[in-house]
Amino acid sequence: MRRILLLGCLAVVLAARMGAATEQTVEALTPPGEQEVQAISPPTEQGDQGVQGVEAAAQQQVETQEPASEASKVATKVGHVALGVTAAAITLGTTAAMLLFL
Repeated sequence: MRRILLLGCLAVVLAARMGAATEQTVEALTPPGEQEVQAISPPTEQGDQGVQGVEAAAQQQVETQEPASEASKVATKVGHVALGVTAAAITLGTTAAMLLFL
């Protein structure tokens, strides 16, 4: 009985010690030096790279979106139902397995 009481007191003391804050210092980080950007090759003409400018007055071509066909809609619904049935079967199977282990 006495040992259990001593172990309990020791656990309380250790738990109280773990919450104690230690002093922290903040040190400013100074960069090692300024960065410098240097070109590794001579500048090239804009046309050499094949870059084309975009005109400010150019308009975007937006095509109308075609609605999905009936076959596509049915296939999507069948897929959703199959996924739901599979998820339900897995859920019920794992629930039954967990109940067996209780």
